[in-house]
Amino acid sequence: MELTYKVRSTDGTEYGPATLDQLNAWLREGRVQPQSEVLRSDQTSWATAASFPELSAAAGPTPVLSAAGPTVANNDAATLAQLKSGASWFYWIAALSLVNSVVAFTGSDWRFIIGLGITQIFDAIGQEISSGGKFVALVLDLIAAGICAVFGVFANKGQMWAFITGMVLFGLDGLIFLLVGDWIGVAFHVFVLYCLFRGAQACRQLRAT
Repeated sequence: MELTYKVRSTDGTEYGPATLDQLNAWLREGRVQPQSEVLRSDQTSWATAASFPELSAAAGPTPVLSAAGPTVANNDAATLAQLKSGASWFYWIAALSLVNSVVAFTGSDWRFIIGLGITQIFDAIGQEISSGGKFVALVLDLIAAGICAVFGVFANKGQMWAFITGMVLFGLDGLIFLLVGDWIGVAFHVFVLYCLFRGAQACRQLRAT
């Protein structure tokens, strides 16, 4: 059976499995450094790329520094930018949802259309509860926004599960707007889901490179 290799970047993201020819190409292009951590399929522990005899020829003495592993090559810059753009929507959702909640607690009727429906439900229930309702609602809002922010952190690191889980939950949140007939909210949920989907596509493409 042909040996394969995995590469671990400085942020802990793993790439591969890759063949010997692919990994040697990454080393020659500077997408993997000689000191990058590599796991060969017949081993159980990680080692530097330079420690493998079959990789030493491609691991030249003047590697190109690459903080994010093989995904930051010049020909992948546009795809990486697409991933970052998609992942950033998780931050926007979290931030604007909290702004909507704060505005709702002040008694104002306006809100950003890019926000979570579940936080609006929390806010409405909180205002109906006479004692401590707003505080409870705010705590729940912070938890919901925090979950979105966590998805953003891991999506920015190229974790596909963060994109997929985030899209599923945001899609379910969009059903709230659908049920109440808020078509503008539905439309923006669809738009944001499309942006997240493009980010997920970029993530998959980079991990397969």
